[in-house]
Amino acid sequence: MRKISILMATAAMVIAAPAMATYFTVNVANPVTTIPGNNDFKGNLNGLGLTGFTSTGASIALASTSTLTFEYMGSESGFVDTFKVGASSFAETNQGTWGPTLMFSSIQLAGLVNNWLFTSDQGAQNKGIGTAEFGIFVPSQFGNGGLWNTRVLYLGFDDQINNVDDNHDDFIVRVSVDGFDPAGIPEPSSWAMLIAGFGLVGAARRHRRTVVAA
Repeated sequence: MRKISILMATAAMVIAAPAMATYFTVNVANPVTTIPGNNDFKGNLNGLGLTGFTSTGASIALASTSTLTFEYMGSESGFVDTFKVGASSFAETNQGTWGPTLMFSSIQLAGLVNNWLFTSDQGAQNKGIGTAEFGIFVPSQFGNGGLWNTRVLYLGFDDQINNVDDNHDDFIVRVSVDGFDPAGIPEPSSWAMLIAGFGLVGAARRHRRTVVAA
């Protein structure tokens, strides 16, 4: 009976644990550029542990086919800049404050991502991953390049790459895989199952103490 209880508890906790269903692998191209001080959202990005960005030569791959959520986080641009994924698109509104606005969701096939594009009504046109205008913000440990696995990405557009305001804050986008909360807060159903799992573990331990005492 004790073994059955422990197995039930373990199963409940395994189900409750957030599964790493899929993730992005970023090929961080070297050199990585430190986020400059004139990036209006540097403090917000640094607070997330993102201190630099990779652009030219970088790539993004998705481990398995998944629904992705795209959110608009902020922008500093005198133009109208747009982010496109296939037939879906969203134009930024020069939002100077940091915070998520849902753009759209899209099913992304597994493998190399090549259909994300930033474009501007007057600046750079249709710039994809691996171009100088398309920035991917990365943690400090990838300052010399490497492969980074993550379930959330922050992307930044530079709509005038040769301008003195060259800082990839003209349009910042957050991309997360289906079921992942960038704030790190488990869904209510996960909390309920986790609590149930701990309850079963406690019950199994109490039963064991009773048997030993007898």
